[in-house]
Amino acid sequence: MYGQNEKKYAFQIVWDGASPSKKIVRQSAEKNLTQKDAILSIERIKGKIQSLGYITSEVTKFDSSSTPWLVHINIGEQYAWKNLSPGNAEEGMLSKIGFRDKLYRNRPMSSESVQKLFENVIDYYENNGYPFASVQFDSVKIENQKLEAQLKVKQGPEITVDTVIITGTAKINNRYLSNYIGIKAGDPYNEKLIRDIPVRLKELAFTEEYKAAEVEFGENSTKVFVYINHKKANDFNGIIGFMPDEVTGELLITGDIKLKLQNALAKGEIIDVSWKKLQTQTQDLKGRIQYPFLFDTPLGADASLHIYRRDTTFTTTTTDVGIQYIFRGGDFVKIFWEQEQSSLISTLDLDIATELPDYADVRVNSIGFGTKIEELDYRLNPRKGFDIEGQVGFGNKEIRQNAAVNPELYDSLNLKTTRTKGNVAIHYFIPFLNRHTLMIGNQTGTIINENLFTNELYRIGGLRTLRGFDEESIFTSSYSIFTLEYRFILEENSYFSVFYDQAWYENQSSTEFVTDTPFGFGTGVSFDTKIGIFSISYAMGKQFDNPILFRAAKIHFGFVNFF
Repeated sequence: MYGQNEKKYAFQIVWDGASPSKKIVRQSAEKNLTQKDAILSIERIKGKIQSLGYITSEVTKFDSSSTPWLVHINIGEQYAWKNLSPGNAEEGMLSKIGFRDKLYRNRPMSSESVQKLFENVIDYYENNGYPFASVQFDSVKIENQKLEAQLKVKQGPEITVDTVIITGTAKINNRYLSNYIGIKAGDPYNEKLIRDIPVRLKELAFTEEYKAAEVEFGENSTKVFVYINHKKANDFNGIIGFMPDEVTGELLITGDIKLKLQNALAKGEIIDVSWKKLQTQTQDLKGRIQYPFLFDTPLGADASLHIYRRDTTFTTTTTDVGIQYIFRGGDFVKIFWEQEQSSLISTLDLDIATELPDYADVRVNSIGFGTKIEELDYRLNPRKGFDIEGQVGFGNKEIRQNAAVNPELYDSLNLKTTRTKGNVAIHYFIPFLNRHTLMIGNQTGTIINENLFTNELYRIGGLRTLRGFDEESIFTSSYSIFTLEYRFILEENSYFSVFYDQAWYENQSSTEFVTDTPFGFGTGVSFDTKIGIFSISYAMGKQFDNPILFRAAKIHFGFVNFF
């Protein structure tokens, strides 16, 4: 950091030979600069001149004893391309890097463009099996400041990957890691994939790189050494509470518990189980397993089971089986089959009901596709990057007649219809200053069907959707929640935040239509402790015409323990 009393400098360019363009002349005198900035400014002016074709320009005299400094620059002659031909360069390579000979025909010669061309040629070969390739100009002719040349490329030996060697305490299958970083035995050498190894490893929750990856070259092959240790990635988080039963007065256990096991079999698999009971007689149980790179291919499998019981009203069981196509870094697209089956629990007085109830026995079989893309600098506490996850399913829906319900209520219903259901979540992190980031996010979902019942709808509200509201307290057929959140990064796994959630939703079920634009706002903090990451947020919400009340504010807790 420069002090306030640091001496300031100025300089004046004296042009020797031909005069430069007016644009450069305007930049040829500056004052009130630090010594370092003055020198950098002079270098930028010289670089600009050379990029315009004055490739022989040079500083001929530098008088630092005068005030301002006097800097003599001899511009020299402006050189231009007459022609640059491909020479022995491959047509396919030139097409990939965007080379066109007309770009080098009767145009000013720029040292910057030449450097970029050479870099593109080398990058292409380094990423396609030729790490020792070189490029130069051949058959060079200069006449009247016009340059004519052709490319001469030496590919060098073709190099393939012999093996990927894992060193360290990480318990991870070699085939899994090779598939994950995209470097497998027999593949052509790819410099870009080698450089990306630290980024890919950082995205793995259960490994930690302790030394930069190294490459050992043989005559026609190479060994890639990856240095990784085991890192705690399995996590357990949740809250256990007790409350009296409103009917019996007995003490009931409530809670929100999640268990996530990663790489337990050393093959990158994920086992995810959660249980939630936040209200009397209402429970939510989820289980999911993901297994990547089946039979050493980019294909992975996942399956999930979700059982939701809403007090004495209904139970919904959802089964999902999918096949993923996995890209480098764990991103994927998938196709899936899903069955959702919802059944009434209590049918009291429905045999004499004259109006259609809010709930019904429903079964939906769907097929669909989904995707997950994650480009974050650090998954647990990102400062920059984005992530996208979503899916859409198209299914056949059947309303099943319940023997305990008045059969006349089904007469006006189309019992077999089609249903479309989709949702997507997007988060984008914009860093600024040193330890600050702005997160812009959106969560959107919709269900399209002519006869929707409450037990088919989305449930929003709470810590992960709309803060300032009770967990899953709002039933919706369509919703969109926009989030703006400022975060101050305290430590690697800690931050302070201020947030605003703006939602729109509608409930377009068979018995009612409701729409609203609720919002929530508040502040929160997440901090790392010896036993895990603890988070707490204080939020207030507003819906319909209800006023914002401090006594109605919600406090959301979260806890993640890694083991």
